[in-house]
Amino acid sequence: MTTIIPVNQKCSVCGYTSPQKVLGSTNSWGYPDLDFRPAPMQRDTMFTWIVECPNCGYVAGNLENGSEIRIDFVKREGYLTCDGNEFISDVARRFYRRFMIEREIGNDYQCFLNLHRCAWSCDDNEDPLARDIRMLAMEYLDRIIDLDTNERDALLLIKADFLRRTSQFDKVIEEFKDITFDDERYTQIIRFQILKASESDSDCYTGKEVFEE
Repeated sequence: MTTIIPVNQKCSVCGYTSPQKVLGSTNSWGYPDLDFRPAPMQRDTMFTWIVECPNCGYVAGNLENGSEIRIDFVKREGYLTCDGNEFISDVARRFYRRFMIEREIGNDYQCFLNLHRCAWSCDDNEDPLARDIRMLAMEYLDRIIDLDTNERDALLLIKADFLRRTSQFDKVIEEFKDITFDDERYTQIIRFQILKASESDSDCYTGKEVFEE
């Protein structure tokens, strides 16, 4: 089961204390999506993964963690308007703002991670911005994919899914047709991605369609 705990957090940017909802525990049943988005119930807790100060608009996993930005950054028009993106979901907006903070800091991995989660939230709300966010996320994914040797295979799988979900079918086939992995399950996923790309299919799939059907 999932438990949500109410806590007060003091914002490390403006000093304002506000009530926030923090994830206490959760579980996950079933296969994740092919871009590693967790299955329910864990996927339904995204609103706790990042919180917002109601006073200044700073966003973080925990508002009390020390921030590398100052209050003038969160007052900028670009930050307030999310670079002009009008998200349907407040959760997507918060993840995008965290991306903007990480972009200011210069952390490419966290830029990618927050855009990835922003796209998930867009998916939940059938927000057409999901495609644009994945396109932007791929810029950062390409920068980190060869730097993180421990996660390189998983990042390649995410890239394949991003390309197919943004209808770049020819790229999926060309970039991944000759790739195999030590983990046979990863190779199965890539073959599935190539099959769906050949069918011009940009739908979301989980591991169930790969391994059980």
